[in-house]
Amino acid sequence: MKKAVVILLIASFIPTQLSAWGPKGHAIVADLATSRLTPVTRANIQVLLGADTLASISDWADQVKKDRDESYNWHFVDIPKDAAGFSEERDCFRPQDKHKNAGTDHHNCVVDRIEIFEKVLGDEKASRTDRLEALKWIVHFVGDLHQPLHALEEGHGGNDIKVPVFGSAKCGDYDCNLHWTWDDLLLQHAGYSEKEYVARLNKLIKKEHYKRKAGGTPEDWANESHVQARGLVDPQPSSVDEQYYQTHIRLVNERLALAGLRLAAVLNATLGNIPTKKFQQDLEKHS
Repeated sequence: MKKAVVILLIASFIPTQLSAWGPKGHAIVADLATSRLTPVTRANIQVLLGADTLASISDWADQVKKDRDESYNWHFVDIPKDAAGFSEERDCFRPQDKHKNAGTDHHNCVVDRIEIFEKVLGDEKASRTDRLEALKWIVHFVGDLHQPLHALEEGHGGNDIKVPVFGSAKCGDYDCNLHWTWDDLLLQHAGYSEKEYVARLNKLIKKEHYKRKAGGTPEDWANESHVQARGLVDPQPSSVDEQYYQTHIRLVNERLALAGLRLAAVLNATLGNIPTKKFQQDLEKHS
């Protein structure tokens, strides 16, 4: 029964490098972060979002990608497999790319974009529109960066590595691939609702003392993901089956948990020291 459900889910998705974790995974990361916001951060975010929540806007960056072509490469960072780690000069300038502004954008990767939008979110002179968009980008991109294959150039982040998944070679109209397996299919195979998954990850965070790892910079997180991704493609799996799931679901859970913790840390550092009354006044002044 479980296998049949997973195959049905596979048929409903289109694999793409832009959809790390899928909507469910991004919502899980946002829910984990929300429960760890300081009161001031929470209040300031509510001023920006109104009735929306971090989870409800966590997939916005994927929803607007067709209209925001310049953002295509902001979702990942293509670090060469054999590289020692992230290099801004090498990995964030892609003039050969055909997407909008690629010839002039020297910050065309997820690492730089998180840092750029942190500054916008915390800028008292930025408009309400810009600060709200910055929040939406950050919530999504921190999640993206913790999907290991979003930090690897090899096979376009695993998109070119075709592999049957739980007995199905096709994911909808497309061949199944390793990237989409890590974006969503392993998470879906677990069979838990969003609420159940968040509860399980909260227990894992406490058990494994993941709060100790909640710090770091986007570059640090990219390097973590890159090291983990190399192990996922070398050697390349011949199939994704129950054994593969049992072997790798722990890493999926670790990355989701750390993404939630680190997203909270980013938001608390950016908005947690701005009194809400001043935050509101700044937004009104520059709307």
